[in-house]
Amino acid sequence: MKTILITGCAGFIGSALTNFLLDQNYKLIGLDDLSTGSKKNLPKNRNFKFFKGNCNNLKILKKIKKYKISIIIHLAGQSSGEKSFFNPLNDFERNLLSTVNLLNFYLENKSKHFIYASSMSVYGNVNKQVKENNKCNPISFYGLAKFSSEKYIEMFAKKKVNYTILRLFNVYGAGQNLNNLQQGMVRIYLTQILKKKKLNIKGSLLRYRDFIYISDVINVIKKIINNKKCYNKIFNVGYGKKYKISKLIQTIQKKIPFKFNIKQTFGTPLDQFGIYSNNSKLKKVLRYNPSIDLSEGLDKFIKHLKNNEK
Repeated sequence: MKTILITGCAGFIGSALTNFLLDQNYKLIGLDDLSTGSKKNLPKNRNFKFFKGNCNNLKILKKIKKYKISIIIHLAGQSSGEKSFFNPLNDFERNLLSTVNLLNFYLENKSKHFIYASSMSVYGNVNKQVKENNKCNPISFYGLAKFSSEKYIEMFAKKKVNYTILRLFNVYGAGQNLNNLQQGMVRIYLTQILKKKKLNIKGSLLRYRDFIYISDVINVIKKIINNKKCYNKIFNVGYGKKYKISKLIQTIQKKIPFKFNIKQTFGTPLDQFGIYSNNSKLKKVLRYNPSIDLSEGLDKFIKHLKNNEK
């Protein structure tokens, strides 16, 4: 069985993927600096080896090299557009620089596949359903770093790097850390509602997003691993539906047994007004259609949160 390196293994998506792949009997190396991920998310499994640190720590990458990594799944990074506005240097180091370091590691290690978690933020503001071949015009430092990383990856393909880029839309679901109020719209809203019975919304209720549940994202990655049809391709990973923020709030209210107050404030700096995906390429190449809509996903997420309170 091939050995896989997962960066950001203690985070939301990373820990879900780690546990899933261990169930599939893969051998995994995990790398995470635990700045946002939690040590509690790390599994105890003989097929899992954890290294604490970030992707810019060349000493740690040198230690990992002996495990002969076949596949690199790069999930780690700074994931808040708001944070990137106030600290663009940190965003550059944790997103773009870390990616270049891992691409060099790929070549030194003679790996076979580089899977990169990019973002819907690369598109900027688009007033229609976006396809992978749409022009990218990021409006945040975060989106710029993600798009620049994509371009570096494509350039490294000339050095024989086999890559797959996943432009993730709004991923949510069981396992998200409710203490992070700067990334993940569904998480941010549920945290405020469940803990304070009120909701502060930054920006217009007419904004819109595309929400995809965590298990659908994991299933997409599962289909990409060991799949040469995905080499040197970019995929939108979204549910493929436009949800206005007003609709999200209405849907949450139907599932919460109490009323909550809503207050609107100024928007987040350089935030996208609206974005949603055309995921036809996902369906055509991978033959996968995301199956969990917003209503069902919220049911699963809220049920998970209630069970964890017991």
